[in-house]
Amino acid sequence: MRPSKKTYILDAAVELIERENLEAVSYEALAEASGMSKSGIVYHFPSRYDIMRSIHHHLAGKWEEELERAAGGPAHTVDMKTRLRAVVLSQSNTATKAELLLEIDARSNPEFSAIWADVNDRWVPSADGIEDDTELRSQYLVKVLADGLWTHDHVHEQALTPVQRQALTNHILQLLEE
Repeated sequence: MRPSKKTYILDAAVELIERENLEAVSYEALAEASGMSKSGIVYHFPSRYDIMRSIHHHLAGKWEEELERAAGGPAHTVDMKTRLRAVVLSQSNTATKAELLLEIDARSNPEFSAIWADVNDRWVPSADGIEDDTELRSQYLVKVLADGLWTHDHVHEQALTPVQRQALTNHILQLLEE
């Protein structure tokens, strides 16, 4: 099935962020990147805010689809261990520059943050009560390890090799079994 024009524009926006940064997203840059007219983009996204909110929805939706594939179904149909396993697997690849910048951007806007929180609330255990509950603490630690694996190559001088990344992923998954 051919992607919608909106999806095509959002994919072009993500590629633009990947090549440059969040500030590079403008009607002019999207028109050039997508090959569409500026008025065609305005038709789908009346403001830059609408574009940015839609990019967050777009990537959060893609992430949830990836989680569902890894878990074998939607979050409400699988147990927490299966959900966490899916999270670890989805975060075993390094974040793209666009993903990382958008995650950081989301924290500065409650509406954008809520988009990601929706997915997190379905897939990730809450940190509430981890100081008093060993099982919750262990589950949340797995999430923190997965986050670290996902961001590692952006915050450390030397990127992990594929073999190193797989060894760490396997070890985190083993922690789920303990």
